[in-house]
Amino acid sequence: MSHISHKLNSAFEGALAGGGDPATSPLYVFGPFLKLIVVAGVASVTFGASVWLVVATIAMISGMYRLVMIWVTDGSGGSGLCEEEFGSWAVKANAAITFIEYTLTFLVSMAAMVTFIADRLPILNESLFGVQYRTFVAILLSIWTGWLVNRGPKMAARVFGPATGGVLALLWLMIIATIVQRGLHLPDFNLAAFSRVNLHITLGGFARMLAVMTGIEVFANLVAAYEGEPQIRSRKAFGSLLIVMGSTAVTMLIVGPTIYDLADPANPQVSVFTQTMDKLLPAPLPMLGTIVGVIVLMSASAASAQGLQNLALGLKERHYIPAVIGQKNQFEVADKPVWIEVGLVCFCFLVLGTHEETYLAIYAAGVFILLSMTGWAVTKRLLRQSRQAFSLGKLGLLTGTVLAALLTSVATIIIFEERFWEGAWSYFLFIPALYAIFSYYHHRLRRPVLPMYRVHEETIVLGSNGRSKEYTAVTRPISIPTVEHQPEGEQTG
Repeated sequence: MSHISHKLNSAFEGALAGGGDPATSPLYVFGPFLKLIVVAGVASVTFGASVWLVVATIAMISGMYRLVMIWVTDGSGGSGLCEEEFGSWAVKANAAITFIEYTLTFLVSMAAMVTFIADRLPILNESLFGVQYRTFVAILLSIWTGWLVNRGPKMAARVFGPATGGVLALLWLMIIATIVQRGLHLPDFNLAAFSRVNLHITLGGFARMLAVMTGIEVFANLVAAYEGEPQIRSRKAFGSLLIVMGSTAVTMLIVGPTIYDLADPANPQVSVFTQTMDKLLPAPLPMLGTIVGVIVLMSASAASAQGLQNLALGLKERHYIPAVIGQKNQFEVADKPVWIEVGLVCFCFLVLGTHEETYLAIYAAGVFILLSMTGWAVTKRLLRQSRQAFSLGKLGLLTGTVLAALLTSVATIIIFEERFWEGAWSYFLFIPALYAIFSYYHHRLRRPVLPMYRVHEETIVLGSNGRSKEYTAVTRPISIPTVEHQPEGEQTG
């Protein structure tokens, strides 16, 4: 019987399998952004500048991740690159944050999903033994999602792909409806937004809108999930990224001004995207859009579990976790990291509840840390390559990457300043704990296990009938020199 592959075949298939999280981001990023600038009274000045900054950052970060996908193809993505450029401390810190982010992606997406369901079925807000019914629903769906993801990325693409495709179709439907009904009006870029008075609000709005970048790193981790040679896999992964992030950027530029004009950010009952959708689209499309949103939020949870699978494979190859954690099952994926994630998610739902705002502040903070670390790692490698062989193309890449790293670093500072007491402080607990775990296993696993051999020790026994020999088997290690582990792609000899 021929071998059946459970890997991804095309860029579109990858976009459907892993794009659930970034594809849904336009559905919720405009609310916090508009509340900030409207309350500050500077919306007409800062709106366009913040949006254009985000779109430029999407373009630069996408180009940056193209380089990551070319350089690192083992599934470790930005974590692997950070190790190669900064050393083991960086990959441990990056992997710790990535693990936290994937878990938070699962938490936020699943919590938002049960919130949508509870909006239609209010009985889920009732409690049994002090626990809301929606919590039980979230736990059951989390376990089911983990089981499904562990049956391979192709299975996840078949189940959740239509939902991700549906939300991409919804975004383009909103784009087309906006152009047909209101014409093409791009956001204004007002230089007054960068004045001393308005700069903080502009950057604050920029930081909130950068939530559209959540989940972009999953495409770098998905490189290992495609069929083909490393170059083919990296090209397919980048194609998946372009499909999703391109749709997001166009939505920001074309639908964004319409949301600003039509929606009321002071209305807490309905999100600004839903308000705009209800006004732009004829019935029953808004209701169908809500249903698609529910399903695609579950697909975002699945995408985070897939990213964690591939991250574990990369960390196993680089000797930061036990081999058993990254061991593949019959569907060619690492299933144990997913069950660890599902266990943590279920625990959080039971203890902290299923309201997404509980986890959003922590979620946003980690995104910016990861993007900043990856940006500076790419910058360092490009600098080294430019010294070896200078070209105008590399200079352009370097300029864009430096700007992207600076923008995301500024956003990191802003988000921690504004949301430190809303949960961002927890990174100062989680990161050191995971860092210590990775350090322990890296120190232990990079030492090769010494092979054993058996020898016989001779013992002379004097008996009444003369001399006889008794042999005892003794196991001793073979002494071989210790070899330090080198990152993939930099081995010599």
